[in-house]
Amino acid sequence: MMKSFVYSNLPISISPVRLNFRLKFLWILLSSVVFSLLAVCVFQLNAYTSQVYLISDYEKKLNYLNQENKMLEINFSKANSLVNIGNYVQNFEKANKIEYVRVLESTALAK
Repeated sequence: MMKSFVYSNLPISISPVRLNFRLKFLWILLSSVVFSLLAVCVFQLNAYTSQVYLISDYEKKLNYLNQENKMLEINFSKANSLVNIGNYVQNFEKANKIEYVRVLESTALAK
């Protein structure tokens, strides 16, 4: 029986069995890296999609609040108009006699 060896002029010799093992290890390593990168890509795409949905939801809420704020400003300006002041004044009574309270200069606080 004759054994086959790989001979070269280089100082390092590589046997065919050792080369086959390294090639299998390289393929396993590369395939695991590719699958892990694909998994990370899927998770990032999922996170991105959820963030886009949240942003669109917040934009809808912001538009609703802006419209509600405009309506409140309009109602506030209507309530403070000069036309409505007459309605508010009707509940007040006119003061007949005004009395003033004198405070001594030396008193800072009185109960």
